[in-house]
Amino acid sequence: MKPMLLTLIALLLASQATLHATDDAKITKPNILVIVADDLGYADIGVHGGKDVPTPNIDALAASGVRCNSGYVSAPYCSPSRAGFLTGRYQTRFGHEFNPHVGEESKLGLPLDQRTIANYLHDAGYATGLIGKWHQGFDRAHHPQSRGFDDYFGFLVGGHNYLLHKDAESQFSSTYSYDMIYRNRELQKLDGYTTDLFTDESLAFMDRHTGKPWFLYLAYNAVHTPLEVLEKYGNRVPKSITDPERRGYLSLLVGLDDSIGRIASYLRKTGKDKNTLIFFFSDNGGSGRKPFLAYNTGINTPLRGDKGQTLEGGIRVPFYVSWPGKLPAGKTYDQPVTTLDILPTACAEASAKANPDFDGVNLIKHLTGADTTSPHEALYWRFGPQKAIRKGKWKLVDWRDFETKRNSGWQLYDLTKDIGEKNNLAKSQPETVVELSTAWDTWNKRNIDPLWHGGTTEDPTAPVPEQPKK
Repeated sequence: MKPMLLTLIALLLASQATLHATDDAKITKPNILVIVADDLGYADIGVHGGKDVPTPNIDALAASGVRCNSGYVSAPYCSPSRAGFLTGRYQTRFGHEFNPHVGEESKLGLPLDQRTIANYLHDAGYATGLIGKWHQGFDRAHHPQSRGFDDYFGFLVGGHNYLLHKDAESQFSSTYSYDMIYRNRELQKLDGYTTDLFTDESLAFMDRHTGKPWFLYLAYNAVHTPLEVLEKYGNRVPKSITDPERRGYLSLLVGLDDSIGRIASYLRKTGKDKNTLIFFFSDNGGSGRKPFLAYNTGINTPLRGDKGQTLEGGIRVPFYVSWPGKLPAGKTYDQPVTTLDILPTACAEASAKANPDFDGVNLIKHLTGADTTSPHEALYWRFGPQKAIRKGKWKLVDWRDFETKRNSGWQLYDLTKDIGEKNNLAKSQPETVVELSTAWDTWNKRNIDPLWHGGTTEDPTAPVPEQPKK
């Protein structure tokens, strides 16, 4: 064979090898799916002992991967918790301490100098989508499509009705909107049930994007108020449960569980499950203290406290990570982890450029057992006057009682023996209190003041709303 021909063949083979290598590189980047429930009670799902309604699909998701028994959010409240997850940074670093409800519209929401998980993954070649609740600002500059998301379908504020009617008049406030679902930036007039519609849109998003990896942030509003009942789900709540608020909450949970089952079934049937890294968590604890903070009857036992509090019931949440073939199935992991870890983990697996200022870490080596050290030396919280630090077995917390409007002062608990935070050891362990409170003070020096006020329940510095004149 002539040398020229041999050279051409060699070049052709090299070119084909390069093309295949490029294709393989694309294939090996996992799809990334983050599913967030809203105000889900820790004890209301079967895998955590819930018995009022079965949750077989959430339980199956937990069993398909690693169940993080000490999984935390970075705030006990909707919007700041999501801001932490989206940026991989403590949201108190950039002033997003409360829900963005009161203030100048252009300043309310995730600060524009912060990059989101969608920005990082989009830059790494991912198709990016958000379906469901945003709650990170509602003007044009804060819109999801201005923050790295290619596709958006959902609502912009903190809460939304479930039962949609295309002939209904849309209503908006910075707290709740009604019949205001957007596709990208266009308002839609729809009939349907939001949980089902968000699932339909998610399946369509995954089906559209087959040529490159995708990232989907699926942010259900279930099981947040309003506690609207769709008959096909409400009929599955046992008649023995007579409290109408509890029945409404459980019907939302049934619908949520069914939808997660639909997502999992689609991934299995299409074979995408083997190359999809899934995170599931609740944005904060269940809202079980009436009448505060969108009370929904959520139950957090054996944890103490509720949404809005830095007790375990406000910040420790259902937290599952699944990736068939890459992560062990049926494993429990007890070291403290946080939703701040999701972005650094995604960046590492997507070969995306990471931010050195991330407060989270790549969890994969910890969840596989390749690294047996704790992912974090300590975790920290600040929510208005409330504070907390978790270091090893110790939890030091200064929490707020909403009814008395008073803070507890520093209390110390050994969570390995007292997950319910009942036995305050502050007096018998003064050295530990000093050590942990000093560490919290050092961490807090890198935080800034809130950019806007919260409500008077969680923010005692907030101006009291004027009462209408009689």
